[in-house]
Amino acid sequence: MKKLVQFALLLTCLAGMSASSADKVITIRVLSFNIRHGEDNFGESNLRSVIQVIKTYKPHVVALQGVDSLALGGKLHYHMRQIALQTNMYYVYGATDQAEGGSQGIGLMSVWPFEKTQKIGLPSRPGSNPRLLLCGLIRESEKLTFRFCNAQLDYASQLDRGLQSAYVNQLLGESIQPVVLAMDMGVKPTEQPYFSFRKNWFDAARGSQLSTRVDGIPGERMDYIFIQEKTRVRVGNYKLIREFPEASSHYPILATIEFL
Repeated sequence: MKKLVQFALLLTCLAGMSASSADKVITIRVLSFNIRHGEDNFGESNLRSVIQVIKTYKPHVVALQGVDSLALGGKLHYHMRQIALQTNMYYVYGATDQAEGGSQGIGLMSVWPFEKTQKIGLPSRPGSNPRLLLCGLIRESEKLTFRFCNAQLDYASQLDRGLQSAYVNQLLGESIQPVVLAMDMGVKPTEQPYFSFRKNWFDAARGSQLSTRVDGIPGERMDYIFIQEKTRVRVGNYKLIREFPEASSHYPILATIEFL
């Protein structure tokens, strides 16, 4: 009987240790999506599809590229505000360039408030479209505070893309907090701008040959979610969301990141 009691106590202790270890893992779902300036492949608003993706997959943080904040023809196109209100998330918008009636840029959303935000201009040649690194500091709990960042690199210039990727890598490499970075890089993993992130970053879709463009060919990944390798993390799951091919020229990508 004494041995049975001791064995039961041992099982209880092991169960407690297992639960304690599980408690240390914090899971964050990250979604990134170029929403094509709020228009689907037929020129109609795609915001309903964007909102449906978010409500279906319930990400904790969202990075959006191709975002507009415009007032045209008597209609308001404040994408971040509309999407955030419909999904009950906090948001921050960063304008990269001015357009008729307002601006165009990128945005971040989170189920947690942003403690701080940063908008940092990226290098480019004179006459090129401005580009921006947008970051928000998020306190998930007492155990985890992380920096969530978003960028869309220049599509037109290979030189600018290389400069911008190297600059982003240098800036965020000095971060004290763990960094989750979403980017529409406009390049494949075999091209030079991607190489800046091969050393200190983990690509959530590493090894995937699935194109993130709706009309793309295998290997043509343009959209990425990176995590600093110095952070104790693992990717629990990566998904290319194909349910809404008419919503944009890009597929949304979703990564489940586990902080250990």
